[in-house]
Amino acid sequence: MNYQDLIHSPILSPGVAKLVQRCARSNVPVFIQGEPGTGKELVAKLIHQMGDWNSSLFYRVDCQLLPEDGLFPYLSSLLDKIHFIEKPVTIFLDEVGHLSPTDQLKLLELLEDHLLQNGLDKKPIQNIRLISSSSENLEGKVTRRDFSRNLYLRLKIVSIHVPPLRDRPQEIPAIARYLLMEKIRELKLPQKEISEKVLGLLTEYWWPGNLKELEQVIIRAAILSEGDHIMEKDLAMENSMDKNSFIEFIEKAEMKAKASSQKGSSPPSSPNGYPLPDASLFFIELVHRIKNPLVSIKTFTQLLRDKFNDEEFRNYFYRIVTEDIEKIDQVLNGLLNYIKISHPIEKRDTIHSILEEVLKRFSPDLEAKKIRIFKRFEKDLPETILHEEQLRYVLTSLIQYALPSIPVNGSIGILTKSIEHNGFHPEDKDQSPSLPKGKKYIEILMVFTGYRKPLESFEPLLGITPVPQKEMADLEIRLLKEMIERNRGMMTYEVNERKMRTIISLKLPPERRKVITYPSTPG
Repeated sequence: MNYQDLIHSPILSPGVAKLVQRCARSNVPVFIQGEPGTGKELVAKLIHQMGDWNSSLFYRVDCQLLPEDGLFPYLSSLLDKIHFIEKPVTIFLDEVGHLSPTDQLKLLELLEDHLLQNGLDKKPIQNIRLISSSSENLEGKVTRRDFSRNLYLRLKIVSIHVPPLRDRPQEIPAIARYLLMEKIRELKLPQKEISEKVLGLLTEYWWPGNLKELEQVIIRAAILSEGDHIMEKDLAMENSMDKNSFIEFIEKAEMKAKASSQKGSSPPSSPNGYPLPDASLFFIELVHRIKNPLVSIKTFTQLLRDKFNDEEFRNYFYRIVTEDIEKIDQVLNGLLNYIKISHPIEKRDTIHSILEEVLKRFSPDLEAKKIRIFKRFEKDLPETILHEEQLRYVLTSLIQYALPSIPVNGSIGILTKSIEHNGFHPEDKDQSPSLPKGKKYIEILMVFTGYRKPLESFEPLLGITPVPQKEMADLEIRLLKEMIERNRGMMTYEVNERKMRTIISLKLPPERRKVITYPSTPG
């Protein structure tokens, strides 16, 4: 791991990065506060690596796993092994709030008098650096007299607060890209990027598992994604044993407003813009915090089943526990489904998502001919009155129509924008019916190299006088044109034989109302 690069990466917030660099210059105790998964151990390692102690040893002690009064027997054994008098060492006490009162008193003595006590034996020691962390409110434990005030003050001579990911929404896209790049290098995965829509979803999720959860989502999506971009469907792929809060979030598109975690922001809202009750967000997080341990309990039940010699009792034990878990899980799923159908979702960015979907579908054909794709999409493009299945049919048919015409190493350019219709030139009037002047439309412009040559007519061969046909004579184009005109839109088609280029323009009426839907729930 390159710590010099990591300290300047988006993984750390700017404030935390500055404190890490300053703490690394001395060996004073540092206390790191932050929720689970925020990267407290990473911060501790950076403090160790960025200073003069980087050549010494680093050990993490998980205080949650220590037996009662077990810290100092462990430390004494550890330091004896590494010859503590000769070699300096950084000890990272993770979740220090779980130490017993006896261990707290001994740790205070180590900090104040530099004495390491194990039983009656006390050893003077000078070359230990202590970094500690906690995901719980230690100040509250001090107030309740569950943690030594003097030890707390000694541990937090310098304190670093690692913010949760939900408080860093503007940094999430950069963090996600950085994690993807690192995991591609580390796991030797094919190069890929993250689509803008996925970055939007990542930004709007509340991330109860913080950086650790985001890292897991990125790794999973990078492995499951089949194209060169991670798309929304890659986030939602799952199996029956892999349900989690992020999958639920993608399925129901319950997204928090981007500004909800910033000071002075408006209250959290549902995607349709109506206020989302705080209770709903609370219940969503609560449900998933309950569901995750249930999976662990079920797993341990399966393992413990084989520990009983009495087969009848073994089967009874397993049946009772699993039935109770299934009942609880059923109630929790019912609550989640209730929240789903209580908050409508506003449809957004449908045109762009369908365009991406269609291009991905044809990616093998495009790659085979080495066709380059150029996209320029207008942000916050309105919805269109054209039904999404009709839109999918139109865009799919256009790509199918264009592909045979495009030469190897050719290109397709796609542009979307909102326009105000200003009428047509006289020569356009024979192509399409006139649209009302001054009204707003959505334009999808497709430009591709090459053009489709018209088929030779059979009429002269049969001795029949040919009937004049319009320039856009191909059946596929005529069908698409008719569908768009029935939806009060317009399609134009232009071929430039000199420049070997075809331009197809779709002008679609925007939807003036908010289109909402409700996420589906399991039957």
